[in-house]
Amino acid sequence: MDFNKPYLEKAFSPYEKILRAQERLRRFLGVKEVDHPTYNRYIDGPIDRFDWRKNAFAVLKPENPFGEEYRKKFKARTGYNDWEAPLPYSDLEPEDRIGQSLGEAAWRLCRNYLPKTLPVTLPEGRLEIDDKAWMSRLIKWAALMFGAEMVRITELDQRWVYKGVDIPHKYAIVVVVHHARNLNKIAPSHFSSPSVASVYSRLKFITTQLADFICGLGYDAAYRETLGHGPEVLMVPVAIDAGVGEFARNGRVLSPEFGINMRLKAVTTDIPLAVDKPISFGVHNFCMACETCADYCPSNAIPHGPPTQTPPSLIFNNPGFSKWYVRADRCLTFWATNKRKWLTCGGRCIAVCPWNKPLAWYHHLVRWAAIHSPMFFKRVLIWADRMAYRPKKSIRKN
Repeated sequence: MDFNKPYLEKAFSPYEKILRAQERLRRFLGVKEVDHPTYNRYIDGPIDRFDWRKNAFAVLKPENPFGEEYRKKFKARTGYNDWEAPLPYSDLEPEDRIGQSLGEAAWRLCRNYLPKTLPVTLPEGRLEIDDKAWMSRLIKWAALMFGAEMVRITELDQRWVYKGVDIPHKYAIVVVVHHARNLNKIAPSHFSSPSVASVYSRLKFITTQLADFICGLGYDAAYRETLGHGPEVLMVPVAIDAGVGEFARNGRVLSPEFGINMRLKAVTTDIPLAVDKPISFGVHNFCMACETCADYCPSNAIPHGPPTQTPPSLIFNNPGFSKWYVRADRCLTFWATNKRKWLTCGGRCIAVCPWNKPLAWYHHLVRWAAIHSPMFFKRVLIWADRMAYRPKKSIRKN
């Protein structure tokens, strides 16, 4: 099918400008495209697909065959059977009533919006594609129009599909949205949780719209769940495959633009696409120099020191890696133990990461230095960041 590409390129030109600006920034920073994802350095054994019932959120469900001992410890430590139920308003300070109500409103789309994808257009209406690179650009324009802040594409590695989940699609489209810094920087509090909730709700809406758009072109597509009670794909390795960023100490993806101050969702599809390459910009070395997230984590969930080969628990972690294993059980228990102070931690590790700064030219210069400087100067930059932004912030543990 022949269609007017110049006409469409003009219509979507604002989104093309965004993509080109992101590409220019990465070139300036010296971000390299590589043939293989940099998480390969952490793999030291065979990788089995992970059973989603072993994630910390799912383990708390009483019908789950895994984690009975953890459920007993969780109940004894917190007094609750689960972490999700909000406190009665009578147990909260007036300002925290506002925060909890704001969080419930922000979560609603994510938790209650469960639409079925629109039907795939019949074969006679399918858009024939002879230029996969141009189609990938169109997909990115559409996602940006729907509200995404970054979009990357990869072939879906079946190792990162949860055990028991069937995804026949070849491609994964990764959508990125960042948190509101003004709320996230006060984590943990009742007002940092709405920042996380709002992003997840926006991501669900964006990815559902994107899947519907692809189905309208005549190709199969689906939004993929990633949250705790029925996830389908592991977003960290999928996002690394797509070139969003690299693996960081706190178990998240760190991107050159947003640091770890972002959330991720994916659409999988069979529409023919050109994929993006993974990237490398020295995150491993930076995280080896910086232990800020581990220092400030109130639950001691993030490890200090180098990566380790043995996971602390086979319930919450998949073996086969030598990496920084985050203690999700400690993190989740901490949230629930302190519900009167905050409904969730809200991402304190995100708030304190030195990489999480606005997209301003002077921060870009520091990012460039963090990427290209020797280890000693990386530590100087990290010390300067702590003195400038967190001179009095407590590192007291729970």
